[in-house]
Amino acid sequence: MASALVLFVGCSEDYLERVPTDSITDADLFSTVVGAQTAIQGIHRSTYQFYGAHDKFGQKSVDLAMDLLGEDMYQTERGYGWFVSWYQYIDHRNINSANLEYIWEYYYDIVDNANLIIANIDNASDAALNAERVNNIKGQALTYRAYSFYQLVQLYASRYIIDGTNSQLGIPIPLVASQEGLARSTVEQVYTQIFKDINDAITAFEAAPTIGRANKSEINLRVAQGMKARFSLTTGKWADAAAMAHAARTGFAPTADNESGMNSTTDPEWMWGAVLIDEQQTSYASFFSHIDPLFGGYATLGNHKCLSTAVYDFMSDTDTRKGMFLTFAGKPRVGQKFTGWGEWTNDYLYMKAGEMYLIEAEALARQDMFTEAQDVLFELISSRDPAYVKSTLTGDALIQHILMHRRADLWGEGLRFLDIKRLGIPLDRRNLGHNETLWNGVDFREPTSLDLIFLIPKQEMDANPLMVQNDIE
Repeated sequence: MASALVLFVGCSEDYLERVPTDSITDADLFSTVVGAQTAIQGIHRSTYQFYGAHDKFGQKSVDLAMDLLGEDMYQTERGYGWFVSWYQYIDHRNINSANLEYIWEYYYDIVDNANLIIANIDNASDAALNAERVNNIKGQALTYRAYSFYQLVQLYASRYIIDGTNSQLGIPIPLVASQEGLARSTVEQVYTQIFKDINDAITAFEAAPTIGRANKSEINLRVAQGMKARFSLTTGKWADAAAMAHAARTGFAPTADNESGMNSTTDPEWMWGAVLIDEQQTSYASFFSHIDPLFGGYATLGNHKCLSTAVYDFMSDTDTRKGMFLTFAGKPRVGQKFTGWGEWTNDYLYMKAGEMYLIEAEALARQDMFTEAQDVLFELISSRDPAYVKSTLTGDALIQHILMHRRADLWGEGLRFLDIKRLGIPLDRRNLGHNETLWNGVDFREPTSLDLIFLIPKQEMDANPLMVQNDIE
């Protein structure tokens, strides 16, 4: 039976059905390169569409959960309850959680669709006449697959140990679109596939030099290089991380306007994001509804997202990033980093040049290239803080300084929980301004805590006889 493409229509439970048989078959869709382009655009749309609940709206709903699992973002009150169970460390340790299941299925749906594109695009009737376009589409599909595996293995497995064997159970790594359940590969095997995919993606993009992108929703060479920089940082490949981050930020400049609201892909620092139009914005079920205090959505109605005192106090008074956190309704340090200033249709940020500077600086410092790391950090932070003086720190003190700027710069961008895991540091929310009545006793967790590992959703356990559950106690 022919496999079929998931078109990511926004029905309440469609995200749970991978490769449904009632969609357009791959034979029809991939008969032309235009059809394959439609398929990759379907993956783009999946990153910002509505999935049947007001806390399920694609990549930025995952990003919010990731930051709320950390120590630098918190809600002041329960409000309407959205994302509270993430913050309380309930959802990802409950096999029956719909939110746990959602993230698993969200990324594996992207993998399935990327697999279809990779397997079929060369068979398009006009593929030979559009070789560069074919390579561009392949590059995007391979990047999506690598990114999805990367997100999944970090969440549903224990952390990657630099200089370790990493034989711990990872995730299944399907390379063809299928409903057949697979066993979990090791963490090392997963990262081997991740690097193969991203290297193949970079090669494909380099073979399509004349193909631009319609807008920043599309992945290009720079985004693929940025992904490889992320992957390399996680796995301790410091030289590759620095080189890829430097290459990825080529053509993008740190913005000096750090209080603009971060709501548009026209920002010269944005490398990748979702371009939304009025017909595509998902109103209350959206990132801005949950994070923008001026939107009129859930943040305004009680679920303000606040910044920890540790990061707020770290920033100098001349740092424009500090001006993004204000007092609303008597609540201190409420984030206004992401705001549409009352507009409901705003773009979503997925990757920016600032992250690449921070990756490069950290990777250089970890190679004892302290002067070079100081220079890269100064180039970025001086755009945020005109009074910033180039650091003279070295060794671990410099690395810790870079990591604090990373916490300040990337708040709300979905990376803090992943950093806690990759760095092997404790989760510590104590004395940071959190409302202790909300955190459900999750004030401190050791790096070895099982609470930092997502459980495998019950649906997957029931459907896949080869699946092995993570430790529960």
